[in-house]
Order: sequence, then structure tokens, then C-alpha cells
Amino acid sequence: MATIREVARRAGVSPITVSRVINDPSAVAEATRVRVEEAIKELKYVPNMLGQSLRHRRTHTIGLVIADIRNPYYVQVILAVEAVARDRGYDVLLVNTDGSADLEMRQLRNLVARQVDGIILAPIYNTPESVDFVQAQGIPICVMDYAMPDNEVDVVRSDTDTAATDLTRYVLSLGHRSLMMMTGPESIVTARERAAGYARAITEAGLSLSDNPIHYGSFDPSLSQQAAAAVLTSPTRPTAIVTASNFIALGVAHAARSLAIDIPSELTVVTFDAPATQLVLEPFFTCAETPSFDIAETAATILFQRIESSPKARAREVLLRTTMSVNRSSAAPPTTSDAQTPSAVL
Repeated sequence: MATIREVARRAGVSPITVSRVINDPSAVAEATRVRVEEAIKELKYVPNMLGQSLRHRRTHTIGLVIADIRNPYYVQVILAVEAVARDRGYDVLLVNTDGSADLEMRQLRNLVARQVDGIILAPIYNTPESVDFVQAQGIPICVMDYAMPDNEVDVVRSDTDTAATDLTRYVLSLGHRSLMMMTGPESIVTARERAAGYARAITEAGLSLSDNPIHYGSFDPSLSQQAAAAVLTSPTRPTAIVTASNFIALGVAHAARSLAIDIPSELTVVTFDAPATQLVLEPFFTCAETPSFDIAETAATILFQRIESSPKARAREVLLRTTMSVNRSSAAPPTTSDAQTPSAVL
């Protein structure tokens, strides 16, 4: 493996000049820079990043911790964070916690051990332990998607409570009066917030939550399918289901298909964060679209501000709004005659 001294000899410059070409090429005359870059290419020289990290106390890496790599929501998150990091000459270490708080802490310990310069965290819960751990190591951190009332930490999230209210109001505006909310575990704050938004719209419409209930379950599509199948085979089957995530909506859709219940003529299903249009031929779910790219881009920008210039600035919370996307999964409720007509399978 070539050394920096060998590159310097080949280019006829000092090792410090080679270092400047690598770290700050604009500070070196063009002819010298070209000569050094040619020597680097010829010798296949790779800089010792560990040595540079020890000297500058920076690894030029950040950690991105996401909760479920299967979820299309995180595609835009990854793209946004990598774009911001790349512009600043940083690499991103991506880790997945698979919905496990224990794995989340283990992954954070691994990132700290690797001496990352900062961390963007999409946590499992909005309890303080994970953020407290990272901040105790002196590492800047920015949290995505969750309010963190027990931490003094930068947060970027959407107004998910209001979004659930607006989504439910839309379903009510179609004429539905027999609804259900299927959300995630009650221990997860977004599941509770979206349920609260749904409940607000139901009570505003003068309806009863006992007749339009909230089901706390799982964000897993298979488990959601099982729960939805039980709902859809009950004598009091709702005409509309508001779901708290795209995975729950997929579970409901699979259950409806297996029971030959047509969406939307017999059942309206609305949700959050359907797959991006570049991933599907035609959007299907009516949904509240969380601005995942903007949230991640803002979180990364705030994190780099802390890393590079304002480590002791006061923590801030940035709240972004969702947008409504009306697609094929929603319609007016069926009439009695409609309900008696054989349905097409989804």
C-alpha cells in the first residue's frame, strides 16, 4: 500500500502539500494539484482516515438510526441525509433497530464506539434514555418524528395529530358514519397521537367512540391483516378504516382481498405515508403524506450546524405539516343495495 511520502516523491512535493490537496484542494495551485492527483491515481493511494481522525478529532461520519428499514418512508429519509452529508464531505453509517428498543441502544453504543461526529435518530419510543446516552458522550444528536418532552434536544417532526384529524374529517365528509381506527402499539407516541387526532374528528362530528372505536395493535402488516380480518368478519363491520401507517393499511387491504371485500366500493381505507409515486405505477391509498425527505433534510442540516459551528446553541423543535393525497382507496359508503351486490376482488 502506497504512503503519503511515496505520493509526495512521485509528485515532487512535500507530504504536507499532498495532505492539502486531499483536504483542501482549493488552497493548492492548480498545476501542483493536478500533479499530486495524478501521483495519487498512479500509486492507488488511499488516505489513512483513522490517522486524520485522530489528528483532527473528527471522523467525518454521522450515524443514521432508523426504526424499520422495510418501510418505504425511510427511503426518502436515507436519500435526504446522504445528500446533506455528501455536500459536507461526510459519510453516513446507517443502522436499523427493527422496532426494538434494546437493539436501538446497542446500535447507538456501536456508533459511539466508532466515534461518529453526530447522530440522527428515528427512535422507537420518545422516552429519554437513548438521547441521554448519546448526549452523555458529548455527541450531537437530532431526533426525527417524535416530540421528546423529557430531553433538551433538537427535534424535527410532522404534526401527526392534526394530520389524523384532517384524514378522518375527509372520510366523514364522504358520508361515512361507521368508522374504525387501527393504530400501532399504545406505547408508541405516534400511534397515540394519530389515535387522538382520529378521536377529535369523531367527537367533533357528534359521533361516539364506542361506535367508532380505536384498535391499538401492531405496525406489522401480517399482524394487522389478522386483526383486520376479525374486524371485517364481524356483524358490525365498519364502512371505513383509518389506519395509522402504510403497513397497517396493507394488512387491511390484504384482509379485504381475502374476504372478497372491494376497496373502495364496500370499504374505504385511508392511511399515512403510502409508497412514493416512483415506486408504484399508480397511487392507491388516500393518505396523509408526511414530508419525510424535508424532515430528514432539515434534521441533517441542524445536526451539521451543531457539529460545525453551534454545539451549545439552544435546542429547537421544527414542526412540518403533512399534505393530503386523495387516491383510489376512498369513496362514499355503500348503500343497502350496493352492499347486496357481489363485489369485485381488490
